[in-house]
Amino acid sequence: MKYAVKKPIPIHALRLGDRTVEEVRLLEEGKLQIAPDGTYRVFSLEVQNGEGEIAQPGDYVKFSSDGWPYPNSKAYFEANHHPFGDGWYRQIPHPLPAWTVEDGTTPEIEFLQTEKGLVFHPEDPAHYLSAPLWGTVLTAAYDAVILFYRIDKDSRGCILDIEFNFITKKEFDLTYDWID
Repeated sequence: MKYAVKKPIPIHALRLGDRTVEEVRLLEEGKLQIAPDGTYRVFSLEVQNGEGEIAQPGDYVKFSSDGWPYPNSKAYFEANHHPFGDGWYRQIPHPLPAWTVEDGTTPEIEFLQTEKGLVFHPEDPAHYLSAPLWGTVLTAAYDAVILFYRIDKDSRGCILDIEFNFITKKEFDLTYDWID
């Protein structure tokens, strides 16, 4: 499997629920909504069905290079990012397993298909991948990258669980490097 690492670039983010000027702007633009139960709906580029990704107050949204918000759980974000001033952070560079279509079938992809609802749509290259993530169905283009944030295996090496997400090729190329 190939690995990628986050480039040492600044990341803009905000914590949901702080009611910053930026959060209010995102609510007004419709990129964020607050549900009746107090949870947030985050409308990233990959949201296709009109139902935003579910995030909790206290979770964070990071912004892609073109301004789209992406949710991160509070625990993950705070464990993997260092603040350096007024909504700007640096991600701690950990190697992450990554997959592209050119890699073909792997045990991780088979697990995602059978256990996590990953579906391939060869008839629609713009929405080639789909999977239920963050409480909704997200899609990604043929050239997208799947990043694996966590792969749990038992003592025999059998996959027990995987935490993953899609990233567009454009955003991947801007923010990640392939490593050996």
